[in-house]
Amino acid sequence: MQPIPTQENELKETIVSLKDSGIDYFKSKTELAAIESKEAATYAKRKLSVAAMTVFFGIFTYALFLILVHSLLLQHGGSLFRKIQEIVPLTGSQTILIAMLVFHLFFLLIYLVKLSKKPKDELFALTKSEFKKDQAWLNEMNNNAN
Repeated sequence: MQPIPTQENELKETIVSLKDSGIDYFKSKTELAAIESKEAATYAKRKLSVAAMTVFFGIFTYALFLILVHSLLLQHGGSLFRKIQEIVPLTGSQTILIAMLVFHLFFLLIYLVKLSKKPKDELFALTKSEFKKDQAWLNEMNNNAN
């Protein structure tokens, strides 16, 4: 003879069912996150290799540009560099190189300051809030089961 289902037994079965479905839900979320992270890693590797080559050729091109600017300034700025040499005991080439160094150092410092700043908004705020909601829901299910 089977016991007559009571409201309390039905509630317990519902809670156990919800708990099991919650666990299955998190398992599927974890599997999905693993699949997505593998896909993202593959994509990131491809992008990183392209970015590395882009940076290499960008730096090389920029170095050639600076050499060109240096030679053009030496060729066309003779009178200016003679005036500078009267004040500072540097050759025209040294003066150009120091000016380029100061110019680049100025922008380097600006971008270092920008890089060191923390982001204004919290990162992954939406994901964190969803995770907290899911965690609270599971805690509520566990408390109701006990």
